[in-house]
Amino acid sequence: MEDGAPGHKGFARSCHERNHVDVLPWPPQSPDLNLIEALWGDIEQELGEMYGRISDTEILADATQAIWKEITGDRLRGLIRTMPDRLRAVIAAGGAATPY
Repeated sequence: MEDGAPGHKGFARSCHERNHVDVLPWPPQSPDLNLIEALWGDIEQELGEMYGRISDTEILADATQAIWKEITGDRLRGLIRTMPDRLRAVIAAGGAATPY
């Protein structure tokens, strides 16, 4: 999955060409289709609520891992169930931003 980010335009593109890898077109609002973005949002919200601002990277890593372990299967299944609606929304928006 690539969204046209500058890092994808150089090295990655040359690797694709060299290895004959076909890349699917991806809309510019790919976070709408990338479910990990929703999980990162959950983690950021939980970090803010539980810990406030963290300046120590070790504490941040530990807190993030603890929150990650608490993500439930129900949350993951719920996100997966949203994919048809997400796809329809991105198509309807012509690849532009959606409510997701």
